[in-house]
Amino acid sequence: MDKQKRNKWLKLAAQVVIAVVAIYFVIGEIDLKEYKNRLLGVKFGWLVLAIIAFNASKLLAAFRLNHFFKAIQLELDSRFNLTLYYVGMLYNQVLPGGIGGDGYKVYLLNKQYKTPLKGLIAATLLDRISGVVALGFLAFLLALIGGEAYGLLEGYGFLIWVGLIIAYPCYYVLVQFVFPTFKKVNHITNLQSLSSQILQVLCAYLMLKSLGVADGYLDYFTLFLASSVAAAFPISLPGGLGVREGVMVWGAHLFILDQNAAMAFASLFFLITLFSSLIGLIYLRQVKSVEAKSNSN
Repeated sequence: MDKQKRNKWLKLAAQVVIAVVAIYFVIGEIDLKEYKNRLLGVKFGWLVLAIIAFNASKLLAAFRLNHFFKAIQLELDSRFNLTLYYVGMLYNQVLPGGIGGDGYKVYLLNKQYKTPLKGLIAATLLDRISGVVALGFLAFLLALIGGEAYGLLEGYGFLIWVGLIIAYPCYYVLVQFVFPTFKKVNHITNLQSLSSQILQVLCAYLMLKSLGVADGYLDYFTLFLASSVAAAFPISLPGGLGVREGVMVWGAHLFILDQNAAMAFASLFFLITLFSSLIGLIYLRQVKSVEAKSNSN
């Protein structure tokens, strides 16, 4: 086994260990019967609206990624870009520790359009970073608006203000000096990132309604955004499995929320992500056809 494959399997093993430890922790913190009742009692109408809001956020995220591609002179048809985005979501779910959705997009676009790998990698990386910055900014903002997060930090609550104030200036500095090619799409992609994450918060609201949660919404939103930031790092399995649940349940304990509802929320979000990624199956044959033509050239 060569070094690259060994590292890939070591990464996957580490992700599995983290997921198992996190799930073991949350199982010890919740009432499994109450958790099951929460999931089985989901209100279908609210759930459908949550799925729509989630996919609307992904639609905006796909448009954002296309702007990053345009900055490196890669002009993708909007429909094909969206098709490739959903296939990438599918790959992220079915190929843990493997090439993944971003890696597949980079591979295919390099083959099909001969776009330099350096530019493609930079575009997909900055796309991820811009999404995480928007998540962090909204999490800080919601923590300041209300809820328990600010109070829990006691004398260190000012750190939330610091995070809110420096989030985007730091991002702009990063783009200016590390990713200067993308300066011209900075404003539009940041607006799309914020809009996409606001739709994710709307999805979270609709999920809480579907689970019958009646209060503590701001705290749930803050935990949801924090768990999304944690899940974005390459320490978790697809969908943030384990990590998201751990952050939600541990945070619910700190914020004095219903830990069973928090766990049900995390599981429901994973299922929505998985279900939505299966849309990629519709387009998989089309994308594989493009890949085959690229390989034959």
